[in-house]
Parts: sequence; C-alpha cells; structure tokens
Amino acid sequence: MAGELVLSAFLGVAFDRLASPEITTDPNVKAWLVEVKDAVYEAEDILDEIESEASKTKSEAELESTTSKVRNFFANVSVNPFERKMESRVQEVLNKLEYLASQVELLELKKRSNVGYGVGGHSSQRLPSSCLVDESTIYGRDDDKETITTLLLSDDIESGNHPSVITIVGMGGLGKTTLAQLVYNDKRMDDQFNLKAWVCVSEEFDVRRVTRTILMAITSSNNDDTEDLNILQLKLKEILMEKKFLLVLDDVWNENRSNWEVLQSPFNYGTSGSKILVTTRSLKVASTMRSAQIHHLKQLSEEHCWKLFAAHAFGKGDCNANSSLEPIGRKIVAKCKGLPLALKTLGSLLYAKLSSEEWEHILTSDIWNIPIDDSNIIPALILSYHYLPSHLKRCFAYCSLFPKDYEFDMEDLVLLWMAENFLQVSHKDQRIEDVGNEYFRDLLSRCFFQQSSSNKSCFIMHDLLNDLAIFVSGEFCFKLEGDKAQNITTKTRHFSYLQIRLEVFKRFDSLYKADRLRTFLPLCLYRGKIFRWMSSKITHDLLSTNNCLRSLSLSGYFNIMELPNSIGNLKYLRYLNLSWTGIKRLPESTCLLYNLQTLKLNECESLEELPSDMHKLVNLRHLNFVGTKVNMTPTHLGKLRNLQTLTSFYVGRCSGSNIKELGQFNNLQGQLSVLQLQNVVIPMDAVEANMENKKYLETLELGWSENNEDSLNERDVLEKLKPHTNLKNLTIRNYGGTRLPDWFADGSFVQYLVAIGPHFYGNNSSSIAQPFGSLEILKFDSMAVWEEWWCFEDEIGGAAFERLQELHIENCPKLTGQLPQHLPCLTKLVIEGCHQLACSIPMAPVMENLQLKECEKLLLKHLPSTLTTVGIHGSGIPDSLLGKILINNPGVKRLSIVNCSDVELPMSHCYTSLERLDIKDSCDSLCCFSLHLFPELKKLTLNGCKHLETVSNSEEHQPFITSLSWLEIWRCPKFVSFGKREFSAPKLEWCRIAHMENLRSLPEQMHTLLPSLGHLILINCPLVEFPEGDFILCNSLSISCGYDNVEESFPEKGLLPTSLSTLDFYQCWNLKSINHKGLLCLRSLKELNIQDCPNLQGLPDKGLPRSLSILTITGNPLLAKRCQKEKGEDWHKIVHIPTVQIDEEMIT
Repeated sequence: MAGELVLSAFLGVAFDRLASPEITTDPNVKAWLVEVKDAVYEAEDILDEIESEASKTKSEAELESTTSKVRNFFANVSVNPFERKMESRVQEVLNKLEYLASQVELLELKKRSNVGYGVGGHSSQRLPSSCLVDESTIYGRDDDKETITTLLLSDDIESGNHPSVITIVGMGGLGKTTLAQLVYNDKRMDDQFNLKAWVCVSEEFDVRRVTRTILMAITSSNNDDTEDLNILQLKLKEILMEKKFLLVLDDVWNENRSNWEVLQSPFNYGTSGSKILVTTRSLKVASTMRSAQIHHLKQLSEEHCWKLFAAHAFGKGDCNANSSLEPIGRKIVAKCKGLPLALKTLGSLLYAKLSSEEWEHILTSDIWNIPIDDSNIIPALILSYHYLPSHLKRCFAYCSLFPKDYEFDMEDLVLLWMAENFLQVSHKDQRIEDVGNEYFRDLLSRCFFQQSSSNKSCFIMHDLLNDLAIFVSGEFCFKLEGDKAQNITTKTRHFSYLQIRLEVFKRFDSLYKADRLRTFLPLCLYRGKIFRWMSSKITHDLLSTNNCLRSLSLSGYFNIMELPNSIGNLKYLRYLNLSWTGIKRLPESTCLLYNLQTLKLNECESLEELPSDMHKLVNLRHLNFVGTKVNMTPTHLGKLRNLQTLTSFYVGRCSGSNIKELGQFNNLQGQLSVLQLQNVVIPMDAVEANMENKKYLETLELGWSENNEDSLNERDVLEKLKPHTNLKNLTIRNYGGTRLPDWFADGSFVQYLVAIGPHFYGNNSSSIAQPFGSLEILKFDSMAVWEEWWCFEDEIGGAAFERLQELHIENCPKLTGQLPQHLPCLTKLVIEGCHQLACSIPMAPVMENLQLKECEKLLLKHLPSTLTTVGIHGSGIPDSLLGKILINNPGVKRLSIVNCSDVELPMSHCYTSLERLDIKDSCDSLCCFSLHLFPELKKLTLNGCKHLETVSNSEEHQPFITSLSWLEIWRCPKFVSFGKREFSAPKLEWCRIAHMENLRSLPEQMHTLLPSLGHLILINCPLVEFPEGDFILCNSLSISCGYDNVEESFPEKGLLPTSLSTLDFYQCWNLKSINHKGLLCLRSLKELNIQDCPNLQGLPDKGLPRSLSILTITGNPLLAKRCQKEKGEDWHKIVHIPTVQIDEEMIT
C-alpha cells in the first residue's frame, strides 16, 4: 500500500527527531512534542497491524495444500476489506502528522533547533575546565588520587614508543575532572615531568582545534592563528621533542580512532615515561585511545557524601548548630547516591536556608522539580543523554520502568527492547539479539548502566539516571508506585509495578484509561521462588481490553493456572513471560500469536505439555520451559527456523519429532538439553542434528533413559553428536556406551563423566602435553562404582587441568586414591558423599569457596588463605578445624556448619569479615553466642545448638552491633534469653524464633532497640510472654503463633502493637476464637492469614478491622464453610474486604 510506504519512511525520520527533543520550558512546545510522539506511536500500531496481518496470511497460505490457493489469495488482495480499512487509518494518521508538522513554523522550532538543546533559552553546554581546583571542599578521593598518581609516576606501564594513556572513566557529575585536577597539581608531577599541559577537549573533537589548544597550553601564547594542521603539528613536535611530558585531556567524547591517530602523532616524539591522562564518560573512548590503564571512578562513601553536602549547605558554619536539619539533610544525601555534582548542587541550593520546611520540600520533590536556574544537575546528566545515538535514547528511556535500586538482567532487557522494535538490524546476517547486546554494552560503557555490586550477572542504574529516564520518557512510561495510579493517562504505553503478595483489582483500576498499552511488566526486587496471587479479574480484563500489548509478563503468580482463549487476540504480542506460575497448559489460541518472539515458561512446575500447533509461531526466537513436567516436543518444531533459544528437545520416534528436527536450529544459543536419546533408532539421524555447527551454544546436556541397554547404539549416537568447540559445559546422563567418543579427548567438552581411566585423557594420552588445558568446570556426580582416579603421569606437576576453576565430586561413595594435587586456577572445590576418600585436597592457591560434606576421611593439610566461603557438613571433622580455618582466613565472609557436633567455634577471636553464619546441629560446646565478635555479621542462623543458652552483646561493645539484619534461632532447648544486657540490633529486619520450649521472653524495649524489625515469626514457643503495650513499632510485622497451648481466644486487648499491618495465625491447634477486642484495636492491619487452625469456630461477632484489605484462609474447614461467598454465616463480616482467598481460590 502506498500509504504504508509513506508512513514507514516518515517513522524513520520522526523517531530520529523525537529521540533528541529540545529540553524546553515552553508548555506549548512540550505539548506539541507529546502529541507528535503519540501520533507516531499510533502510526507504529498501524504498521504493526499491517505486518501482523501479512504474517498471518503468509503462514496460513503456506498451510494450503496447493499453490493455486496462494495465487488466488494474492490475486484478490485488491478487494481485501482489511486493506481498505488500513488505507483509511493510514491516511488519518498521516493527516494528523502533517497538521503537527505545520505547527513547526508557528512554534518557531526551526529557529530553536539552531540554538542547541538549551534549557529555558540558555545553552547547557559544559563550561570549559581548567587545571585549578579548590581542594578545601574535596572529600573521599585520596585513594583515587594516589592510584592515578602512582600510575603516572610509574615507568612499568608498557606502551611501546607511544606515551602511556591513563583513562578515568565514570558517569557525568562523578568528579572525574576534579580528580584529574588534584593529580595535575600534585608537586610530584612537577618533579617528574619537563612539561605539563591541561586541555579541555569537550564534545566537538576537531583535531586542528585540539592541537592548537595544546600548543597554547604549553606555550601560554595564543598568537598562532594558522589553520594548517601540518604546521601546527610540526610546531608541537618541536616543543615535545626529547621532553618528558604530562598532558591532561579532559572531557573527551571522541570515539573515532582515526581522529585520535592523527592527533597523537606529535606525542610520539616525547621521551619514554611521558603520560596522557584522559577523563571520559565512555569506555569506548578509553578503547579508542588504547588506554594502558583504566580507572573506574566510583561514588563517594556515605560519610564523605555528608561532608561534601554539609560544606556547601552550611558553608564554614557548624552544621551542629542546625541539628534539626541534619536528619533531613542526610536523607537528601542518601538520595544523591554518592554523586558529587548532585551533592554540591543541592547543598548550594539549600545554603542559608534554615527552615526545615524548605529542606523537606527538596527531600520530597523529584530532583527535576528543582528550579532550573538554581541547578545544573539536569544539564550535567542531559548532556550524556543528548549525545546518545537516537536508537539508544529509546532504549534508555524504556528503562524508566525499573524502580530505583532494581537489578535487571541484560538478556531479558534485550528481549523486551526487541519486543518493542527498538533494535535496528543493519544487515541480513546480523542476529537481532547481537544488536541488542551491542546497544546494552554501549549504554554500559557510557555509564548509563552499572554492574551490580551484589550480583555480578545483573545491572543497576544510578538513582539520578533513573530520574533522567523518567524525565525523558514523560507520560508514555508509567511506573506504579504508592497511590499514584490515578496519574495513568491515555498516552501511557508502558506500565510496570513492584509486585506484592496479593494483587487486587483495585490497585489497577485506573489502567483502563491506557487502552493502547504496549508493556505490562510486574517486577520483583527479590529473586527466587516467592508465591504471589493475582486476581483473575486483572488477567481477564488485561487480556480482553489491551489488544496492543507487545510485552506481557505474569511471572510469579502461582495461582494463575490457565489463560483465557482471548490470549490469541493479542496479535502484536512479542514477549510472553509466564514463569513461576501455576499454569497447567497453554490454550491452543496461543498458537495464533504470529508475532510472538519470546515465550518463557521457566519453573512452571504444573505445566505438562506444550500446544500441538507450536510450529505456527513462525517468528518465535526464544522458547524456555526449564523446570516443567513437559516431556514431549511438539511435532514439526523444525519449522521454527528463527529459534535462538530452546531449553529442551525430547526426541521422539515419529517423523515430526525425531532428532533430525534439531538440524534446522543452527543459531541456538545458551543452553540445550537433548533428552530421550534412546529413541534415536538410526544413529545416522544424529548426524542431521548438526550439533557441530551450533556455535552459539554454551551448555549442552545429552541424556538417555535410565533403563536403556543398547550400549552399541548409544556409543554410535554419542559419536555423531559432536558439539561445536565453543561449548563451555557438557553434561552426559545415563550413558551406557562401552567407551567415550573420539572427540571427547578435547577438554572443552567435559563436565559430567561416567568413568575415569587412561581413556579420559584421549586415545593416546602420552602424546597430550596438557590434557584438558581449557577446561574450567569439572563435575562428577552419582558414580556409584567409581573407585579410583587414574592420574595423568604429569598431573601432579600441574600439566593437566591448568585452567580448572571449579571441581565437584559428589555422591561417589567408593572413591579412594588420589586427586589432582596442583590446580593453580581452582576457585571452588565441592566434595560431597565420598566416605572412602582419604587423600589430601588439592593445592589451590587462589581457592575462594570450599564445600565439604560427608567426607570424614579427607585430609585437610593445604588450606589456602584466600577462602571467602566455607561450608562443612558431616561428622568426623576435627574439633579444632573450624578455628584454624577462620583464624588463617580472615577474609571468610560466609560460613555454614551442619552436623558437626564436636566442632568448636572459638569465642575468643574477633571475626571482622564474616557476613553470614549458619550453624545447624553443630558446635555442642557453644553456650553463649557473643555478637560483638562479629561486627559485619548480617545474617545469623542458629539451629539445633544443644547447649546454647543466650545470644548477647557485651556492655562495652553494644553500640557497635549495627550490621545484623536477619536472625533465626531454632530448636535450642536450653535457650532462655537474649542476655542480661539490652539486645540492640538497629538494622535487624527479619527474625524467626521457632521450637524454643524454654524461651520465656523476647528482648526488652524492642520498639527502641530493634527499630527496623519488620517481620517477627514465633513458632512453638509456649512459655514466651509478650511485653505490655506497643513492644514493636513498625509498619510490617508478621507473627505466626504455631504452638499447641496458645489460648483458645487470642489475642488479648493491647497485646499486639497497633502498628501491625500483617498478622498470621499458623498451626494454632487449640485456637477456637479470635478476640475481637484484641483485633479491632489494630487500626493499621491490612492482611490477615489464617492457616491450619482446624478448631477455629468462626470470625469475631463484631467483624474484622475496616482497614483489612486481604484475608486468606487455608486448611480451616469450619471457618471456610462459614465464609462461603454469599451464603456462609460469616460472609457479611468479610464482604467489605477487597481480596478474600479460601483454600487457594479467590472468592472476591
């Protein structure tokens, strides 16, 4: 259609323009930009519908039995009513866009566009820097300064004949220039270098201009006005000849290597030891300039942040004189997340403002609401955004959906970008996922993303960059927080929210306004298996009213057991995530989603089968169903030629599901399990699986059934399933062949093994100098008859496994003899269930993680001092071993001790690094656990310590117990108290105390000494007495009263804190009634959960608190009957509650 071609061309231009909008305070221009963007979104929807119809038509045509039907279809296309409707819609949106284009002259946008991207009519170009710096207000950069100084003074950096380039990389406003100024003005620089020059390069990298500026900086003269680059460079060469120089190039943006090669030509005439110090926001710049060393500048520490902020907010005055402002100020400082520019700006903004109301206003306002004339935060960050390529701007703005401090995964974000059509493939052989990965790495290198410090596989955004993303995305991206749902508009296209345990419809009732929603994305700050419920009304309305959805996630809601057939109406849908749900099967209408690219079904434990017509999803690229009950591959899956991810393939015997189907998937990436290989009747069929050409696979599992007895067939099949040498991990299960395949001698292919002997090293081991030289992970598991590891003749000398990083030997009960003695790169060693193994553990000088379980004869002679994680499980461990490990390894952060009754934990030593400690059925000699010996301990579990009587902190050390956030104490029969002194743990958030028959009291003054406690769980503690009054003051508290002799009526009035928001009754066998006096005073109660209280007769006569929004009843047959919808005797008492769930069924 002609209209489609015009519209497609317009979109290409429009998005490039819209990606770099002028940041303006003119409301008319801002409104115009919003309308243009909305119109372009509408146009994109039309193109999507056209493409979807074409894809559907093509797919259906291919299923026709004769080509004549296809020919007839295209012959009649001119009278297609769909085309007539689309022509009309295309013309309508073109008219709208033409009208908006006509407003350009009226709004004087052409004139404005020549000014740049200034704010409020002012250019926000960064002021040029100089080498001068005021050191009196610089905090927290001493270590960074010393690191850079050492690099500049060192002659050890290899750089050939060129001066060494040292690059400081960090996001805007982090203090890169300030750090360079500190280093530049250090007296040691004057002693080391004959010449010094400071040049502010900034955004426009013109070689002629930069060369002239360097000349001016060195000669302190601006008389040279020549435009001839050759003359300029010759002059610079003469000046630098035979001189040792230091050149600072501040604020470099150039990523063009040829420009740098031209500029640096004269630098090569300086003497050895010359240095160039560069500051930049981009790792690409560092790569372009061939940096010898890169220094990643981090955010300031909390205390240094406060000092910097206070210096600008209070000037030379004493901040103690304004003590009422300090608590507010520290909260403002926390919001700045270590960014010096933000701290200085906000501090200066509040200078001489002594009203706490003014400070509170800044604290509660979005950072963008600060008057633009008073703040350079926006220009500092918007500069980075302004110079992003247009395709990255849309990707970055989309990330406004993430909450602050949210850890996101690169792979999943790329799939979401792909679903929104943000990724632009430049040539036909390029994988769109590779484009997305490149986009992501580009944003990472420009410091828009940062690697998470707690999870190296995830990434985060600095809070101020999160604010920037919100700012540039406007009302088109909406992140549901608090009670802001009413701010959703008709222009909202992308929607996200943080999950809570029970999702009720009321939370989303404003979503109906966003009738062209593209993204529905629930997010969770905590990873792992956490059960959540979602009202079926939400899913029903969402699927029936939002036909423009491209990305839909319902992940984590285990009560979702089926989807309505209306899922098939989401013809634009490209991303569907149903992971961690209770889904049992997908409706066949799912196979109508012709645009679907990603289908995630991870850990859907009830899912038994995939739809039979999966082969119709011709655009499907990623199919993940790990952790399901699926054990059959749908037929003809080989038709999905675009498939990039297939987690499992179950080999069948029929023609549509045999192993030859795998031959169609040469672009498979990540992991693949090929199972039920006993169904390969003809071994030559395995050749057609074409495993050797699957170069993107990293992990491969090959598996047979347990009872297969055709060893010859298995050997032949495995021989023909040779993987590509890029493979990193290989698992072979239930293999019954008599020998390993010939290709197995290449160590790249080994992870799980079934037999260990000379053939393990190849057919001719003596000819292999370094067997398994590239192997990084090696695992042996459940080898019941394995008795000896035959060592390679030079293995003790370290010739084998020279790169091995992980070694696991698990459940090998007959293994004896020796292990490899020298593993220079080993970082993790796991030995479990090897009762006869009596040798020494390998010498591993860099080992960090040691896990030993049920290997009582193992000799522990060569423990390295590099351990950070230690787990010891099982009897037979020497009682003094633990003390030796901890004293010789002061860096141990995580320690787990299980079933080691004789092991002693010395309480005479301070463990300054330990962050997590788990003791279970161990350390029988432990009577008193002294918290002050563990100043960094965050998580403590004490389970089954027979003689433990108390957990306490000594009087003189009590103020220092500040790190503990998680405490569990279980089955300690002699435990009676939390010590004689006050038990203070200001960061404790979660506490479970269970099966403590002799515990009589909780810590005293909990409301002041445990101010952060959010969850308290008590199980089977029959003698515990609750303190009177509000013994805990918090917003979220859960109490599970799981012991036999709880009163028949509970709780008494005034027993529980009025601030309680969540209350659980769990396994209270004697509980017959809930005391309404004790319950109705809980005015903040929002969630009540009653589980396994079989004798509970009913709900209080006076009902439940009006504040209650969630009620769940499980395993209480008497109560469940009384609460039946509309007919139960207690129904009138709960009808006002928005969400009621009885025995896993939502009834409201």
